[in-house]
Amino acid sequence: MRLGVVRFPLTVLAAVAVLAGCTGSTAPSSVGIAPAVASAATSTAPAATGSSAPLPSAIAYAIAQRQVFGLRADEAWVEQVAADPTATFLLDFPMTPAEVTAFEARQASFDEVAAAVQAYAPTVADQYGGVYIDNVAGKVVALFTSDPEKHRLAILARLGKDAPLVTRQVSYTEAALRALQERVMSDMAWLPKNAALQSVGVDTIKNRTFVELSSADPTVPALVVAHYGVPADEIEVTIDGTGAALIPQGTIDLTVELGKGAKTPTMGFDLGFAGKEPGSCGGMTGWAVMPGVAVSVPCQAGTWTVSLLDDTRQAVASGKVTVVGGEHVKLVISVP
Repeated sequence: MRLGVVRFPLTVLAAVAVLAGCTGSTAPSSVGIAPAVASAATSTAPAATGSSAPLPSAIAYAIAQRQVFGLRADEAWVEQVAADPTATFLLDFPMTPAEVTAFEARQASFDEVAAAVQAYAPTVADQYGGVYIDNVAGKVVALFTSDPEKHRLAILARLGKDAPLVTRQVSYTEAALRALQERVMSDMAWLPKNAALQSVGVDTIKNRTFVELSSADPTVPALVVAHYGVPADEIEVTIDGTGAALIPQGTIDLTVELGKGAKTPTMGFDLGFAGKEPGSCGGMTGWAVMPGVAVSVPCQAGTWTVSLLDDTRQAVASGKVTVVGGEHVKLVISVP
């Protein structure tokens, strides 16, 4: 398995978790980040200038992430930074030394203000709705169910100085949303058989508890809301529309055979997966497959094409296999 480590400042790491919505069955960080874009750019994203030509995936990704973190994100600048030999990876995209210095100073300020908000929160737990960072506006946003300006002044008094803090009024306290989250987590056995829980948590920015399900039945969200008997704006229930998580899982026992003259990538072959049915193959990890060494690949039932990728992410060979739930199937891919 190929593993990599990206180091983030504490507040930024928490922010990324909230953006991705990857809370699983655990609570997200209490400090979030306001998204500046609806989703991360892909390799087919149009240029920022309005050109219809697709951007290289690394440039498109950097543009999307820069927008999220409130950094300069025009295409020309992003390409210039990507080519800059002095650029570093404080986050998971290139930044100039000047950007890194300014970003670290800004994040330190955000951390100080967010810490002050969180220290103040227990004194007004019956009114506190959470805190998040709006990088585009350059502000820490604290949420309260009443008297937001009074709370802002109280926090600034604790800091003893002006600070990038704004307050906003919301309907629900963080405690109430967390309590609802716990209810959902401990009471999902009643779900219909055509739905599977994917994640549950608190969306601080939207001021609601969220539940993500895998189901193809459009009536399921309404059933969940009705079951918990809370206002519709306190809980957000979504489905993936496919029910893919309900597809049984099998295993591909994969072996790679190397032909004469064929070379193995430095870290082994990575794997790519493609299939027409809902579901997934390969799990959430990268792979480093070496010739002659059998590996077991988790895969949901269906017909899948498995490709061997070289160091440039190009497919050099592939094989097709039909996976059956609960069973192992062998696949041998020969590299010419």
